[in-house]
Amino acid sequence: MNKTAIAFLLGTLLSLYVSYPLVTGSLLLLCLVTFICYRKIWILGFIVGLLWCAYQAQFAIENKLAANAPVKVSQVQGLIASIPETYPDHISFEFLPEAPSLPRKIKLSWYFPPEHTPKAGERWQLTVKLKPPFGMMNPGGFDYEKWLFSQGIGATGYVKKTADNQRLVKSKYWQINDWRFQLQQHIQSIIPTASQLPLILGLAIGQHDISQSQWQVLRQTGTSHLMAISGLHIGLAAGLGFYLISGLWRYTPFNTLRIPAHRIGAVGGLTVAIFYACLAGLSIPTQRALVMISLAMLALFLKRSVYPSHILSLACILVLLINPFALLSAGFWLSFAAVAIILLCFTQRFPAIRLAWLKIHFLMALGLIPLLILFFNDVSLISPIANLIAIPLVSVLVVPLIILAMIVLPMSSSLAAILLYAADFLLNMLWHILSFLSDLSFASWTTPVYPWPLLFMLLLAILLVLLPRGHPGKYLALVFLIPVLFYESDRPDTGDFYLTVLDVGQGLASVIETKHHTLIFDTGPRYSESFNTGEAVVVPFLRYRAIDHIDILLISHGDNDHIGGLQGVINNIAVDKVMVSQSITNIDTRLCKAGQHWQWDEVEFTVLQPFPTQAGSENERSCVLRVHGKNLSALLPGDIEKHGEQALVQHYGEALKSDILLVPHHGSRTSSSQPFIDAVSPKYAVFSVGFRNRYGFPVKDIVQRYTTVESEILRTDWNGAILFRNGDAPILWRQHEEQLWTSKATE
Repeated sequence: MNKTAIAFLLGTLLSLYVSYPLVTGSLLLLCLVTFICYRKIWILGFIVGLLWCAYQAQFAIENKLAANAPVKVSQVQGLIASIPETYPDHISFEFLPEAPSLPRKIKLSWYFPPEHTPKAGERWQLTVKLKPPFGMMNPGGFDYEKWLFSQGIGATGYVKKTADNQRLVKSKYWQINDWRFQLQQHIQSIIPTASQLPLILGLAIGQHDISQSQWQVLRQTGTSHLMAISGLHIGLAAGLGFYLISGLWRYTPFNTLRIPAHRIGAVGGLTVAIFYACLAGLSIPTQRALVMISLAMLALFLKRSVYPSHILSLACILVLLINPFALLSAGFWLSFAAVAIILLCFTQRFPAIRLAWLKIHFLMALGLIPLLILFFNDVSLISPIANLIAIPLVSVLVVPLIILAMIVLPMSSSLAAILLYAADFLLNMLWHILSFLSDLSFASWTTPVYPWPLLFMLLLAILLVLLPRGHPGKYLALVFLIPVLFYESDRPDTGDFYLTVLDVGQGLASVIETKHHTLIFDTGPRYSESFNTGEAVVVPFLRYRAIDHIDILLISHGDNDHIGGLQGVINNIAVDKVMVSQSITNIDTRLCKAGQHWQWDEVEFTVLQPFPTQAGSENERSCVLRVHGKNLSALLPGDIEKHGEQALVQHYGEALKSDILLVPHHGSRTSSSQPFIDAVSPKYAVFSVGFRNRYGFPVKDIVQRYTTVESEILRTDWNGAILFRNGDAPILWRQHEEQLWTSKATE
C-alpha cells in the first residue's frame, strides 16, 4: 500500500509539472510494458495517477476562459457557491453560472453592493464583466493563477451596477454553505465584543478575517495551522464524539447487549468529524483527516487491526482521486508530512519513548523545515516552544469549547455565548504569549532560495536525523548540511548590477542590486486597505533574494501606482534612506534633486531630475535615475511627460543613451516623444502595465515608435517580472516559470 501511494503521488506530480507530451508519453509506455512484464501493483498506481491527473487537468484547462477572449458584459443566472467575503468597499464570492458557454465556476467581486447582499446557496441573476484567470508573476510572489486553477475557477470578474441584478431563489435548507453563513451570523451576534472573534470564526467554520499583522504573528511563531480547522482539530472532534457517544451508550445496558458501545462510539465520532469538516468547507487538511478518521473508525467498528501507515497511504490516494490538484497546495504536503513524521518517529519503538509528547513538537518542527523553505522561504525558530504552549491550549480547551458551543447553539444561545466567551478568553491569553514570542529578534529565519540539489541534500539530512538512534549513516547528516549552511544567493560582480522590473499590475516597482547594496525604485500601487504590492510583491521578492535591508528607497512621485506600496515595504524591511520628489508626512525623507550622484561597488547612480526651478505637474517633476555599470546601463524616468523629456534632452543629450529604458508613464500618449527616444535609443523598452488595464496602456503608436529604433519590447502584463542580469538576455518570469495553468497573455 505504501509503495502504491508513493507511485500514485509521483504520477500525479509528473502530470502536473511536466508539460512535454513526448516525455510523459514515453514514460507511460515504458510503465505499461513494465507492468505487463512484472505485474507490480505500484506500477499500476503510477499509471493511474498520471492518467487521472492528466484527464482532470485537460478538463480544467478547457473550463478556463481563454486568455484572448474579448471582454464582454453578460447577464447570467447561477448559484452563490461560497460564503461572501466582506471588505470595506466590496464583497467577493464564488459563483456557479448556468450558462454552458461560461466556465463552471467563476470568482466575482461586487463593489458597493446593495443593502440585501447575496448569501451562500441563493440563486441570482447578475450582470457581470468577466476576464480570464490572470495574476501577477514574480519571483517569490504568490501564484494567483495556480490558486485559481487548483480551486477550479475558470474566470474572474465583477458585478456591474444595474437594475437587473436580483435574487431569484432563496437558499435551500440542505445547502452547507448556507448553514455556515447562518452560523457565522449567529456567532457574531451573540459575542459581538469578543476580541478574538476572527480566530473563533476560523476555528468554528473555517471563515475568518485575520489581519496581515495577525498572520505575521502566526507565521513567525509557526502556529498558523492552529488557527484554522486542520486535521488535528478534525481528529479532536472525532475523539470527542467517540467518547461522548460511547459513554452515554454504556449507561443503557439493554442497548449494549445488542450493539457494543465502541461501535456506536465509532459511528458517533465519525458523524461529529463529518459535521466539523463540512463546517470547514472540506479544505485539503480536513479531507485528509476525514479520510483517515473514516478508515480508523471503520476498522474499529469491524474490529480489524490495520497499520497506521496503510491508513495514511490510502488517505493520500483517496484525496488525490477526489482532487488531484491538491498537490498544488502547501497544506497537502505539510499535513501529510506531519503525520508521516509522527509515524516514522513514534511507532514501533520499543521501549516507548519517554516524554514523547514533548519530543514530537521538536521533531515535527525539524522534519517540516525542507517544506517550509520550499514553499515559504521562511522557518519559525521558536515554533517548537510556541506550539508546545499553543497546541494543548487550543486543542484540549479552545476547540472542544467551540464544538460544544456549536452543538448547544440551536438549544441555548446564552450557554453557547458563555462557552464562546471562555474560548475568547483563552485565545486572548494565548495571543499575548504569541505576540511576545514573535517580537523576539530570532523568531524566524528567512532563507535564500536554495537550488534543487541543496534542497534534496537538506531533505536527506533531516531524514537521517529523524531515524532511530544507532541507525548506520545517521551522522552523515552533518556532511549533507555543510553546503546548505554555507550557501549564499548570487550577487552581481563588482561593477555590475541586477535590475528587476516587478509585475505589480498597473504601476511600477523595480529593484536594483549591486554586490553589497540594494535600491528600490517605486513600490507599486495600493489596491485596497488590505492589499498593496509593497507587501504582496516587493517584500516577497526581497526575501526570495535573501535581502534583509534596503539602502535607498526612491519614490519617483506621489501617484498611488508608484507610492502605494511604500508603507508595506517600510513595515517589513529595514530602510536606510527614503528619497522622494516631494515630502511625505510621517516618514523621514530626503528630496531627490538633479545632480545627486553616488557610487556603489563601482556602479554609478545619478539623479537627472527634478531641476531646482522646474515647473509643471507632479508627473513632470518625477525623480529620474540613471544607473551605469560595466556591462549594462538603465534609465528610470518615472512618469515624466513631453516637457520633462525635452528638458532632459536639452541638459544631457547623448548622455541619456541607455541599454534599458523603463518607458515613461507606462506608454501613454503624453510621453515618449521621438527626440527623447532617439536620445536614449534603448536596446530594451520596458512597459510596466497591468493586464487589460482601463487606460489602454501602452498605446500602440507609442510601442511603434520604440520598434522603429529597433528596441526590444518587453511588457510586465505579457512577461511578468523582467530580470536583467549583467549583459545577458533578460529573464521573462511568466515564460520562465510557465506551467500548464499559466495564462499566455496577448492583446
